[in-house]
Amino acid sequence: MTTSRSAARSPAQADNTLPPDASKLEASLAAVELAIAALGHTLTQKDIAAVEAASTALHETMRGAMTQFAQVARRGKMPMALRTRFALASGQIAAQREALYRATALVEQNLEILIPRPMAETSVYSASGASQRGPGRMIAAS
Repeated sequence: MTTSRSAARSPAQADNTLPPDASKLEASLAAVELAIAALGHTLTQKDIAAVEAASTALHETMRGAMTQFAQVARRGKMPMALRTRFALASGQIAAQREALYRATALVEQNLEILIPRPMAETSVYSASGASQRGPGRMIAAS
């Protein structure tokens, strides 16, 4: 009794066989990785318009890749190497997003220190607060 080569493969090897549209997956994943690198580079610059453009390009590229990956995954023929690269790219995007959130929070904190928000008119420390405050004890510094 003879066995065919495909029957002799282990399930792990069968999972790594490339689907017919693997070149499209490879190209879309490479485009996502390139867009991630471009966004990472623009985040180091001081050009907000470039960051916005790179972010939009990454979003569109990622959307296209997700569509292609979902179509292939429904057929159950996702190569493990591409799946791993896609997960790595998703992790890089999450790391960039987290770094951007942290930088934004830091900028907001610094702005709050440099330019404090106006205090409410009823605050003791506002311009009209002293007149609303009752007489208090005066403590002399010794």
